[in-house]
Amino acid sequence: MKNNINQIDKKNLLILYLLAFLGLSLLISSISLSTGVINIPITDVFSIVFSSNHSGTVSESIIYDIRLPRILLSFFVGISLSISGAVMQGLFRNPLADPSILGVSAGSALGAVIPISFAIHTIHLLVIPLFSFIGGMTASILVYLIFISTGRKSTSILLLAGIAIGTFLNALITLSVYLSDNAHQVRAIFYWLIGGFESTRWEHLYVSIPIIFISLLFLVYKSKEINLIMIGDDYASSLGINVNKTILLCLIFTSLATSAAVSVSGILAFVGLVVPHVVRLLIGNDNRLVIPLSAFLGGLFVVSMDFIARVIFASVDIRVGVLMSLIGGPFFIFLIFKNNLVRR
Repeated sequence: MKNNINQIDKKNLLILYLLAFLGLSLLISSISLSTGVINIPITDVFSIVFSSNHSGTVSESIIYDIRLPRILLSFFVGISLSISGAVMQGLFRNPLADPSILGVSAGSALGAVIPISFAIHTIHLLVIPLFSFIGGMTASILVYLIFISTGRKSTSILLLAGIAIGTFLNALITLSVYLSDNAHQVRAIFYWLIGGFESTRWEHLYVSIPIIFISLLFLVYKSKEINLIMIGDDYASSLGINVNKTILLCLIFTSLATSAAVSVSGILAFVGLVVPHVVRLLIGNDNRLVIPLSAFLGGLFVVSMDFIARVIFASVDIRVGVLMSLIGGPFFIFLIFKNNLVRR
């Protein structure tokens, strides 16, 4: 009876937080649609968004072609990186794990650098996202092949392989920038690596959102098994869970989600690290709650940071990736000290 009451309380708390995060996201999005270099009255924004008749005015073009796709993409990128971080922290039982831990972010970044370096990124809008996605998935496959070759003995090997592959790929990115003698290409590479949504188009949403949405559904479905793996591999196996298969499938879908996000936004550091920790402080360690809440809080967080970068720091043209690093760096240091105090 007590367990049933606790489950009902958790569900109510989950619904309450989900509604709160969604409501705040809609509020920030509405303000963001209205605010910018050209301010549009909020009443005009709602009439344009919910109207079926389009007259081709400047305000309509600003909202539909620039601001709305940017806001939607930032929300789904936040979802992607946050759920990936939450899942990886659970699978590795490591509070410092995030989407870059398997080298996926570095692989996606290298994939984007390649077409820029060879000046083929201007052929089509989706060239960079396509190469970036392929790079991220290739990195995750390489890491898992290393894991298989060692006999799948420990997730620590997977972790170390990801760090090694990520370091190597980052070195290749640095080398490509160093060897480039084209100032325009170097600037384009650097601009993309910082991360941001200035170049967002509807095509970016069409190729990334389906992958992110499917990954979210699968990882929420696997959240109970992730809970058991967090307790211990042997305990999960004793309850009939195929630990290696579950880890593999979860890593495939986190890699898919991360690659889809990074391929359209560049690298946004620390989102997958910060957001799941905040959620755990609010609601505990149950991944059945942590994963969906991380998704909505991650969307809210990235939308808010992009709004701040676009509106408040418009005069200095600061990209959202820089703001993420400014917040994530101190938070990472806080986690180090916190974990050290807990161990003592």
